[in-house]
Order: sequence, then structure tokens, then C-alpha cells
Amino acid sequence: MTPDFDISSDVLYGIAQLALDEVEGLTPVTPPVRMGEILTGRRAKGILVEREGERLGFHLSVRVRYGLAIPEVARAAQRAVREAVSSMTGLTVETVEVSVEAIDVPEELSRG
Repeated sequence: MTPDFDISSDVLYGIAQLALDEVEGLTPVTPPVRMGEILTGRRAKGILVEREGERLGFHLSVRVRYGLAIPEVARAAQRAVREAVSSMTGLTVETVEVSVEAIDVPEELSRG
């Protein structure tokens, strides 16, 4: 059944971002600034939402804190986004792809 309302991509993005804030040791990667972001004042944060009808896909680019098990953190991010978006919108989250782009190394370790 198709809902009789629309949920904007900005709302879906916001839900995903808040869900990721709850995942310990994970930070969305901020991509390089694009012209549209300069003009609108809106800045992407490593979250891409793809939508086809009531089905959603998320692509997450993240940094993981050094020392944590990357597969566990990635699964926690997938679960957090899927559960938050599904419960708040009723839409089907088909995929949550996580790409770990960097490791956050504590300052005391990076000095060698």
C-alpha cells in the first residue's frame, strides 16, 4: 500500500545521521565541498540516500576509531540505520552499504 504522504530525502538523511550518531566509534566522512553545497549552505556528510518508491538504499562512507572491530562497527551502523528509518517511516530499507574510508588514530599513537 502506498502512503498518502511523502517523506523528503532530507528527512531520510537526517534520520540516518541521527542513527549513526548512536554507533560507538563511527563518524560519517565529510566529502570534499561541491559547488552546490557552497551555494545552498548545505553540506553532505557521507550519507547517500537512494529511493525507488517505498524501497530505500543507503550508502554510508565512514571513519572507524582505531582498535575497534570494523565488521562489528559496520554491522552496528547497518542495523541502526535500517531500524531507525524503518520504524520512523514505515518504508522498506533494502540495503545499507558501509564503506570504511579511514581509521581515526588517537593522537598519542599517531606521534609514534
